[in-house]
Amino acid sequence: LENTYGGLSGESDKYYQAQIDASKQWADTQQSLQQEQTDFAIEQIEQQKEQANKDYLKEQSGAYTDWQKQSDEYGVNAEKMASQGLYGTGYSESSQVSMYNTYQNRVMTARESYNQAVLAYDNSIKEAKLQNSSVLAEIAYQTMQQQLELSLQGFQYKNNLLLEQANKKVEMDNMYYNRYLDVLN
Repeated sequence: LENTYGGLSGESDKYYQAQIDASKQWADTQQSLQQEQTDFAIEQIEQQKEQANKDYLKEQSGAYTDWQKQSDEYGVNAEKMASQGLYGTGYSESSQVSMYNTYQNRVMTARESYNQAVLAYDNSIKEAKLQNSSVLAEIAYQTMQQQLELSLQGFQYKNNLLLEQANKKVEMDNMYYNRYLDVLN
């Protein structure tokens, strides 16, 4: 009786510990996968941020090139003004100022768009990190809950075994006592 119930008790400990270990492995795997997913999302956002920077530099360069072409004193605009007799007049000067202002506005608009995009990307990164923390906390909570439940089940099973063992022991003692009384009679 002692060997039988002692073996059952030891086996149940192993079984429930294996279940708890499997729960821990599941949690580690889930956390690792979640972290990889978050890292990938952040990497994609960083790539988009780099692309926005390249687009900004391209727009800035394009604006400068266009301004250079328009304001070149030997360019097409200068030829048109000279042919119309406007070269060197106040009109040509105000045209130069207008072209420069247009260039500055394009650069400023591109910079503002870039700054807004960077802010949005930075916010997306923060959101991904917060969401990752939230998911990791949820995984840890679920794992802890599962491990506590398994521990409680193991404890209850072991208590039932001990109670059953005690009842069987009482039955055996009664059986031997009854045999003793039979022999005595």
